[in-house]
Amino acid sequence: MKSPIVLHHNFEPDAFMWLWAKYVVSPNLAKHCTASLKSVAVPKADGKKSPYSQKFSKASNPEMRNTRTLQMDENGALPFAAIYLCGVASSGYAQKKNYLHNFHAAVVPMQGHAATYRFEDWELSVENGLFTRIPTQQELPAEYLNLPAPYTTCRIFRWAASILPQIAHGCTTPSPDLFLNS
Repeated sequence: MKSPIVLHHNFEPDAFMWLWAKYVVSPNLAKHCTASLKSVAVPKADGKKSPYSQKFSKASNPEMRNTRTLQMDENGALPFAAIYLCGVASSGYAQKKNYLHNFHAAVVPMQGHAATYRFEDWELSVENGLFTRIPTQQELPAEYLNLPAPYTTCRIFRWAASILPQIAHGCTTPSPDLFLNS
């Protein structure tokens, strides 16, 4: 049996408007932002299902600030290609000046591997996974370069269009240049 991805973090949820993760299965490139990621539905405390992690979540995990290690096993036996994590910074949000300070990371399951990603004041370490790069606008596949700015500037969409197709559906081993710290 495979060991789950384990995250170690220093996030302060109050520093974010939204702080979430999804167990990503495939892209939905008709949308941008979180809607561009199709995900495994995970159980909520009320018995319903959610497309979002209940552990790595400002909205669903009031203890996240005090729970610095998260075992990402909410998917049960359902397979996923990656866990995408996003934090929309509160600072500058009302003035739309937070974009550069928004946290984005994607973790691909890789048994026995570990890595650490640092961004501004935040540190996220992973066990049994590796971080992928988040492509620049210029790295988008040609068919997406002329889409409206809400798509091309969206880091989630860029990752869903560029990296996710290379790792989804049990594709061959991804190229090493997709990963950070590899």
